[in-house]
Amino acid sequence: MELPSGWVRATLGELGVEAQAGFASGRHNRDGLGIIHLRPMNVTRAGGLDLTDVRYISDDTDRRVVDGDVLFNNTNSPVLVGKTALVKSKIPLAFSNHMTRLRPSPAVSSEFLAIQLHWLWRVGYFRSVLKNHVNQASVPAKQLLQTPIVVPPIEEQQRIVEAIDAQLSRLGAADEALAHAKLMAPLQIRSLYTAATEGKFTARVIAESLPDFRKRREEIWKSVNGNKKYKIPVVADISVSPVVPGGWEVLSLEELSDPIRIIRYGILMPRVKFGGTVPYVEVKDLLGCSLQGKELHLTSEELDEKFAGARIRAGDVVLAVRGSYDRSAVVPDSLSSANVSRDVARIAPLPGLEDEYLQIYLQSRFAQQYLKRHARGVAVKGVNIAAIRAMPVVVPPLTVQREIIECVQQRQTAIDAAGEAVARSIRRSATLRQAVLSRAFNGRLVSQRSGDEHASLVIERIRTEVEASRGAEKVARRRRRVKPADVSQAVPSTFSASYETVQQESKL
Repeated sequence: MELPSGWVRATLGELGVEAQAGFASGRHNRDGLGIIHLRPMNVTRAGGLDLTDVRYISDDTDRRVVDGDVLFNNTNSPVLVGKTALVKSKIPLAFSNHMTRLRPSPAVSSEFLAIQLHWLWRVGYFRSVLKNHVNQASVPAKQLLQTPIVVPPIEEQQRIVEAIDAQLSRLGAADEALAHAKLMAPLQIRSLYTAATEGKFTARVIAESLPDFRKRREEIWKSVNGNKKYKIPVVADISVSPVVPGGWEVLSLEELSDPIRIIRYGILMPRVKFGGTVPYVEVKDLLGCSLQGKELHLTSEELDEKFAGARIRAGDVVLAVRGSYDRSAVVPDSLSSANVSRDVARIAPLPGLEDEYLQIYLQSRFAQQYLKRHARGVAVKGVNIAAIRAMPVVVPPLTVQREIIECVQQRQTAIDAAGEAVARSIRRSATLRQAVLSRAFNGRLVSQRSGDEHASLVIERIRTEVEASRGAEKVARRRRRVKPADVSQAVPSTFSASYETVQQESKL
């Protein structure tokens, strides 16, 4: 790349930048007294310092950083090496042995140096110069001083920094809005499901009556088991009542499920090292509340046969019950005869209850609050099968269920489209950020001015001063190495003659 007039390429060492490595603190002060000891994780991805999680050490003036210093992560995880931050703090700070303190010379401003080094990290420059150790990677201070950067005139550096700040501030505000929009998407879907299952999408009155699910369930039982005693399902737990529109009914989830293929857990410890042939659904597979296109782990035929009662069919609904209970999905045709893990419950809805409606209901606010209220455990919480069977489900007539499903699908398509637009904008923002920095370091972000002093002149003055300083230091070392002269040779001749006369007289 051809540089604009007045710009030069130079290494940090040629620019007279001072580099000093940090130190290992040994032990941090647990009482929070002393000064803050900065570590690589305190440097943010945006090139700033995050002081929310810090440690303290006793005062050490040799490893202090002051306002205007530049901190470079020189060793640790390869992902962290190269992250650079400009110190803007009036409080005492020290830096660890995983960091290098840089103090710029008059040829380059602190802000410009910090931004350019951080940009080099983002584009992956420092990964190409890492020295790998056993568990860490590093860029030693001596090697860091060999890093080449572009150097415009010092006046133009200030204009570039101001332009970058202005551009990135606007992008930062846009990023915050996009991040908020991204966080709102799941809440919008939850609100959509809640409104749908509370009857807010079906204002018209439908004369259709609900089927007798209890009777239908008992008939299915008798058709399979004959006169064998029928187990009456639990009634709905309505300790907290859901919203029930007119013409809808509240039943327990067990009353709405198949009496033969009952609500139950799946395989205990389904993972096998090799020889797996039967796919099974885990909690992680339910991320996004869909099983479409998921690549499932495989278990053995022996385990699948042992837990044959937990096999799933198309149209079943599976619900995460341990570790996470906000995930559920309808089983697609492609996963018929698959199985589920012990952390997932299989629900087979009766005819008259649409699987898509049940999935929408399980993701509604009321159902999620019910599951949260019944979750038990300390490290990993879960909901037991008894609580799931007693979950109250508000069921509308079949025609209304289908209207709800269609309405929800249409609105969710719009929400998904908006989410994709937000994701594209986030990617575009990252690209624009890189483009701003790229233009800054090839001279296209701000205009050049003829009155600016050429950067090479400043560097030449620094080089002359450094060489003069080195020459003076060599002379001083040479003088310190000179041996003292012989005392007898340094005595004046007249003094020697007088001394001999005195010696002769004393002999007489």
